[in-house]
Amino acid sequence: MSERDYYFDNAKCVLMLLVVFGHFLRPYIDSVLWVHSLYIWIFFFHMPAFIFISGYFAKKFHEQGYLKKITKKLLLPYLIFQLLYSVYYYFLYQQDSIEFDLLTPQWSLWFLISLFSWNLLLWIFAKIPKPVSLLLSLLLGVGAGMIDAEKWLSISRTFTFFPFFLLGFFLHKQDIERLFTWRWRLFSSFVLAGMFVMIHFGFPDLPQEWLYGSKSYDTLGVPEEKGIFGRLVIYGASALMMLCFLVLIPNRRFSFSELGARTFYIYILHGFILKYLHETKFPDFIMSIHGYPLLLGLSVIVVLVLGSEPIARVMRPLLEWRFPKKKQAVS
Repeated sequence: MSERDYYFDNAKCVLMLLVVFGHFLRPYIDSVLWVHSLYIWIFFFHMPAFIFISGYFAKKFHEQGYLKKITKKLLLPYLIFQLLYSVYYYFLYQQDSIEFDLLTPQWSLWFLISLFSWNLLLWIFAKIPKPVSLLLSLLLGVGAGMIDAEKWLSISRTFTFFPFFLLGFFLHKQDIERLFTWRWRLFSSFVLAGMFVMIHFGFPDLPQEWLYGSKSYDTLGVPEEKGIFGRLVIYGASALMMLCFLVLIPNRRFSFSELGARTFYIYILHGFILKYLHETKFPDFIMSIHGYPLLLGLSVIVVLVLGSEPIARVMRPLLEWRFPKKKQAVS
């Protein structure tokens, strides 16, 4: 068995923490400016980086059995948790009926549909010269803002974020490793800090919907020309911040590295905790004590619990369709 690449495990672990933390910040972004700025800052690069890494690990898409593997890994969990979240929302929000729509992903499940679609798109885009392929993906990304698909089959997000997936597919780890120098890491630290300052003071009213990838330009309230320009600017800023983030990730094993191998569990399951807490008095409590930094600690706890081996052992049959092998009786 080949040794795991702890660099990407470390990156996925930190990114998953940012995903959970960003989701916990959501109820407060309209009330506190620095929380809004932090939320925007996180959303500029955390999903692009996650998608980039997913593309990096899709290099074996042409191998026999790969399509069957990703169908089993992505579509089956999607069907199961689409139903589970629908039932959960029925009780949580006291709905009149269970709203089960197979073609409109519940909350974070859009990523499963998009990831499956990105792998399928490789059968076309991997055969095209890299510069042309990346250019076409950008055209699809900006063009997605012209259609009003919203969340239907995650089409808008699939095309909007596809350039990051394709970039990860084309690049190799050594392309990033060349930047593992103290100069580049110092530069990356300044860039990420500077971007937060720029967002906070220069664009305090930037609507977060621009970064979701699911909204059309019409929904965002801008003409297509301005929407295209805005999306291209966001592409540039997101790519820069993503690269700077990846440069700062350490390339060795830590005690938390193994959590990076279980981010799938954390991503799928944390919505059950998050949605419940947001329906309680918990948000009011956090606002009353201005305890927004406490949300980071809560996010750490959620990541540690949902990424633990006991949770993985229980959920593995449901999420990966991997069942414990029966021990053969000794004769």
